[in-house]
Amino acid sequence: MKQNKGELQGVGKVFQFTLLQFVKNKANTITLIIMLVLTLFSVPVMTLFSGGGMSAGETCGISKVYWQDQTGYSVNPAETAQENDFYRDTVFEEADFSAEDFASSAEDGSVYVLFSSEEAASGTVISIQCLPEQEPSESDLSSLETLMSQALEQAKLSALQISEEQTATLFSGLSSQVQTMEEYQEGEGVDWGVQYGLQLGYSIIVMIISIFAVTYIVRAVVEEKASKLVEMLMVSVQPLALLVGKILAAMVYIFGFFVLLLAGIGISWVVSSQFMDVSAISETMAASGFSMDLLQLSPATLVIVLLSLLLGYLTFSILAGLSGTGCSTMEDVQGASTLSTMLIFVGYFAAVIAGSIGGDVLNLFVSLCPVISVFCAPVQYVLGNIGFGILLLSWLLQAAVIVLLAVFSARVYRALLMYRGSRPNFRQMFAMAKEQSSGKEQK
Repeated sequence: MKQNKGELQGVGKVFQFTLLQFVKNKANTITLIIMLVLTLFSVPVMTLFSGGGMSAGETCGISKVYWQDQTGYSVNPAETAQENDFYRDTVFEEADFSAEDFASSAEDGSVYVLFSSEEAASGTVISIQCLPEQEPSESDLSSLETLMSQALEQAKLSALQISEEQTATLFSGLSSQVQTMEEYQEGEGVDWGVQYGLQLGYSIIVMIISIFAVTYIVRAVVEEKASKLVEMLMVSVQPLALLVGKILAAMVYIFGFFVLLLAGIGISWVVSSQFMDVSAISETMAASGFSMDLLQLSPATLVIVLLSLLLGYLTFSILAGLSGTGCSTMEDVQGASTLSTMLIFVGYFAAVIAGSIGGDVLNLFVSLCPVISVFCAPVQYVLGNIGFGILLLSWLLQAAVIVLLAVFSARVYRALLMYRGSRPNFRQMFAMAKEQSSGKEQK
């Protein structure tokens, strides 16, 4: 036990040194700046793609809208505009003059809207006229065109005497669902699309965090080994403490990295809400069937997700540290991270496939298989596909793998740090571990 404690002496020194190196690295700084810029623009872009527009605080620049209906549907844009706060400062008035007299009869800053039926156009035509040299902005004209189209559609539906409930049914989407009798009797659960989307989203987060960790750890280990800095550190720090310190430093840096990204998204949301209608994003999610209430999220769920992320992070990080220690030059960095990266992709693709197929047996397997469970176990628990007992067993299996990797690392890390030559494979590492174990027994 004393020996184990001695092997971890100096973890704090390595942690501080490595974390400072991460922060000072120019490549890391550039990556962070680029990601922050992307997050700051994320909400406006998502709002535009979701169909959002101006916020409730903005008003239309058109002072007055004259309209005339020649369709016979009794179109009334004024009633439609009352439901839109964007037009609270715009006056809607039915014109008592024709479009030809608009220029001489209208007020400054106004527009003229004519609803007419044309056989050549095979339907109804909406014409918008502006005063000479007083054309409104493109956004105001586009919004007005949308409003006039809505007014016309409402008038057509009213002419057919369709109720609001029937209108909602008419324009609602269509979905089909195939269920067994047992599933039907159990009641409505989380939609398949939501389950798949949640599994995919969580798997992407785990993959990004794991790949970041592998990249940073391998590069840090190889840089110090190639520069002979590691030989100086080993004078006062035990080899295992070097690995643990680097893993913890990378974990803190990556955690801080993602906290800054989340802060960037929060700032983007707050700023965007001042001049855009960001509710379009939540409305789009609701229209797709996604609801946070379905997932029954709680503080306990957050703890489960964080603990699962931590276990997966440690697994891939220890493998990355071992692989990086076997490298002698920076040219070997790409090959050193191959094993860890391949395992990450195996877990990711297995999770995506499991999310699309489903099934009790498959859900149980992906929740217990150590590498794949990193991506699947917490999602399966949140969705109610497995119980807490299975989740706990999954954690124990992952912890056992981490302990075995740590023991293996303790035996071969010193030899790997002093190793020079072609990058050893894991068979050679096992041989080193065996020699190290035999040497200790002889002593």
